[in-house]
Amino acid sequence: MIDELRKALAAYTQKPMVFAWASFMYLFLLAASLLGAIAIVIAYFIVLSVLGMQFTLASPITMGVLTIAAMMFLLFSSGLNASLSAAYGAAMNRENTSLTTFYSHTLKKAPPMFAIMLFRDFVWLVVVGPAIALYVFALQGAMPYADTMLVLYALGATFLIHMLFTPALIYSGSMGISIISAMRNGLTLLRRKHVGFVGMYILFALVWLFNFIPILGLATIFFLYPVVYAAMITMVQGTVRMERED
Repeated sequence: MIDELRKALAAYTQKPMVFAWASFMYLFLLAASLLGAIAIVIAYFIVLSVLGMQFTLASPITMGVLTIAAMMFLLFSSGLNASLSAAYGAAMNRENTSLTTFYSHTLKKAPPMFAIMLFRDFVWLVVVGPAIALYVFALQGAMPYADTMLVLYALGATFLIHMLFTPALIYSGSMGISIISAMRNGLTLLRRKHVGFVGMYILFALVWLFNFIPILGLATIFFLYPVVYAAMITMVQGTVRMERED
């Protein structure tokens, strides 16, 4: 863990703009994809106004349009996560990533990344769903601190499940590995470097949270976040090299 952080920091100090440029492209295209999803909803409002129809959330058509807009945003953001990890990986080798390369990689990797994230969320639903159902139908109002216990359990399960799937997302996003191979290599990483990766992911999660703090987030997303993310990518890619050498 310390060695990967040292390597990432050394690469960042030599070419900080390469890392900052990757973060900027991610934010720019993420904002563009969000605006695109909003544009779909606005276009739907305009069509309703022209036809003299009233907007209601209960309408199946409205739910369908909102679902399409949300799914398009999630699909594109999944590809952006792949491009960001690939760009940080290239930055570790002092290589710059152009906007066209970033965008094309986003389109290429969006489907497999989205599939892995859907599977991750399905696992989350299987693990947390029964606890939510138990709270709603049995414990709500009947057991003291049941809501607090549910929140703590959901947060812990979310952290653990996201951590378990992060190596597969990095493998698929930064190295172009297939979904099955990415999942298998992710398990290999967790088996060989579980202590180091847990520590790295805890640090990554803390830095990720800092991104949402006003003003401070602008500094972390262009400095701390690239360094920690690149260090985690280095650890993941190192495990692939170890596996190939065996």
